[in-house]
Amino acid sequence: MTETTTPSTIQRYLEQAHNAWDEDGELPNPNRLRTIAESVQMSEEDSEECDRRALELTRAAQNAIEEGDDEKAEPLLRDAVLLSPVRLQPHYLLAEIYAHRYGDHGRREDRQTALSFAQRAQDLSPTHEPTRNVIEKLGDIPQDGLPWRKAALIVFVIVAISGSLQLCHRYFATPEVTDEQLQEVREYLEEHGPPRY
Repeated sequence: MTETTTPSTIQRYLEQAHNAWDEDGELPNPNRLRTIAESVQMSEEDSEECDRRALELTRAAQNAIEEGDDEKAEPLLRDAVLLSPVRLQPHYLLAEIYAHRYGDHGRREDRQTALSFAQRAQDLSPTHEPTRNVIEKLGDIPQDGLPWRKAALIVFVIVAISGSLQLCHRYFATPEVTDEQLQEVREYLEEHGPPRY
């Protein structure tokens, strides 16, 4: 007779969390992860075990990154951010991995993913300087092939030309007013007074 094993609470949680990630196309927010943890009836002991596993996975991922193996590190970090969504380091390391990929290949989805993880890391620790550096680095990289400084310059030039055209129109397109016309207006105002609204 074969013995069937039931998945542990943590395994069920990870499976549902990964499914949610796949459905949403991005890391589930902490509230959704909390709902998943409640649905699998995660205990306090399970939660502590999740945190311990997240630390182990983060260390293993860091070692893989130091060896130049981002491909090996990524799934470890994905599990780490799901197991302990309040840990800064796995979010930051995932942001770094995707920022490097964006720098190497220029894919916008890598940039968006890097920014998403960096933003989550910054939410966890607003003063974390390395995270801020990733966000700044990604902010200076052109999104659609046009650097933001060039785009700003183009907008400035268009606004300046528009303003010049309006000024020209005001002085050259307005008909001249003759002295006779001015006299007619004065007489009308003396007789009827200024308009009242």
